Amino acid sequence: MLTGLTVAAGLSVDSLAAAMATGVVLRSPRIRDAARVGTAFGLCQAGFALGGLLAGLVLARLPLLDAWDHWIAFGLLMLVGGQMIVAAFQGDDAEAAAPSWLALVMMGVGTSIDAGVVGVGMGLTKVEILATVLIIGAVTFGFSFVGVLCGRCVGQRTGTCAQIVGGLGLVAIGVHILAVHLGS
Repeated sequence: MLTGLTVAAGLSVDSLAAAMATGVVLRSPRIRDAARVGTAFGLCQAGFALGGLLAGLVLARLPLLDAWDHWIAFGLLMLVGGQMIVAAFQGDDAEAAAPSWLALVMMGVGTSIDAGVVGVGMGLTKVEILATVLIIGAVTFGFSFVGVLCGRCVGQRTGTCAQIVGGLGLVAIGVHILAVHLGS
């Protein structure tokens, strides 16, 4: 159980950062907005972990996503982060609309691909699948929910500048994912 919590916390850090960026953009997100972000990110993280776990059990050591995972995450996070930056320069100081489910899923996928890869490794060790996936989803939901509300505090104080920083944060996460995978 402790290993599952540790893995879940490690996997959820990217989701936390993306959720904070979302909270910054919204400036005054409601509890419902935080729940939407947490749900989308938690489901993506749990889904990718489950897929990886099952692949690890069935396909042994075949690296399913290893060749492309970092490029997919990089592209999705660059797209969403870039859109946030462009919107900051184009928009007025009015509060942004809550992101669509499509945008949330794109961010969720971008921050969850590593969960699939980690899941393959966990599948090879034959961990308790249901418990592990539920822990990963729940921890990611919690981190993301809190992240949106923390981003709210930052966004209300800093306005458009925070939106640019939030977009740059997503871009930085994408660049980091790419650099780590290309460096190994």
